Amino acid sequence: MATILDLGLLKGFVDIFVWILVFLIVYGILEVTNIFKNKGLHALFAFTITAVIVLTGGGTNIITAMAPWVVVLAALIFFIFVLANFAGADMNDLPSIFGKKAVIWIVAIPLVIILIISWTQTPQQKTVVDAETGQVIVVETAQQQPRGYIAVLTDPKILGLVLILAIGSMTIALMASGGGAVGGH
Repeated sequence: MATILDLGLLKGFVDIFVWILVFLIVYGILEVTNIFKNKGLHALFAFTITAVIVLTGGGTNIITAMAPWVVVLAALIFFIFVLANFAGADMNDLPSIFGKKAVIWIVAIPLVIILIISWTQTPQQKTVVDAETGQVIVVETAQQQPRGYIAVLTDPKILGLVLILAIGSMTIALMASGGGAVGGH
């Protein structure tokens, strides 16, 4: 049975999600700091940094391992802001309440801990000796083989979801424009 909310298929798109995440973070940092004073150069530099990080060996694995913990850290920081707002503190006063350097350390120390933990969770390698040739082969043991993007896109669940979304969008478009009315005036 096809379900709309089957999130297991998203594992096939991990590389694309990591690419987009890294590009947006690097581009955002470059835009805020305005180092090159040119949006085109910021985009080009962000694309280059993203390509280097994602296309190298373990960059995607480390970012995939870090992402859930960074989301939890961001949620905790958000809830601290909400709690401070309920207590009556102004959002502009929070850095002065905690101290400007303390805010940096409150965010930086957990990020470094998250980076170290996710770095240690990368796939382990073991060496195997081929019986026929006697060559030593390095094999990654804890990594699953990702499905190809074409296999994910042609999966019946994804195709069913695309069909449902297409029917829904056409229905909304026809209802909004009045083009689907039968026996109109």
